[in-house]
Amino acid sequence: MIRSWKTYVISILILAFSCFQALAQDAEPIEPINPANNTASSTLVLGVTEVSLIKANDGVVNLQLNQREAGMSIEASKSDSTGRLLISCVISSDSRRQLSAQVTSGTVPEGTRLQLAVLPPNANFIGEYGTLVSSVPIGTVDVPVVTNIATCYSGTEPTDGYPLKFMYTLDNEASYGSIRAKPGEQVVVTFTLTAAQ
Repeated sequence: MIRSWKTYVISILILAFSCFQALAQDAEPIEPINPANNTASSTLVLGVTEVSLIKANDGVVNLQLNQREAGMSIEASKSDSTGRLLISCVISSDSRRQLSAQVTSGTVPEGTRLQLAVLPPNANFIGEYGTLVSSVPIGTVDVPVVTNIATCYSGTEPTDGYPLKFMYTLDNEASYGSIRAKPGEQVVVTFTLTAAQ
């Protein structure tokens, strides 16, 4: 029996459809696009280190009490405000810092007194520079000169930072007789900014 060409075409189509179904069943299923694939994450560790840095400008401050007219005492005082102390400070939480000063080398001559006043910094100072203590005697014991210092920086120019006003004076009349003439003696004043907490 001779089949018609229509029967052949229908048979071929049925066979092709069966093969396509078999292939489709063997293939892995297509998953929908995951919406998370168009985003990505990076993990960072962010922090700010604590900072507790100071630097004094170079140079020597020369304060000598000189003679005056006959019948008068030597000069009662000399002062100098050219010293500068630069600062960089970052505190943690509310732990405020303190700046202190003391004589660490040399001796203040008998019958005289060394005092220090820290003056307000210029407009280049950024942050909270603290509470300036009024003029205090400087000796071999550490004394606070600025308290309540918070996060700040002073700038680095020659006129930036805390101006340091050193005053060298006669102690008092009762101790005048103990003064002895001597060539200028070098005295070192060391400043300490409390360390990172």
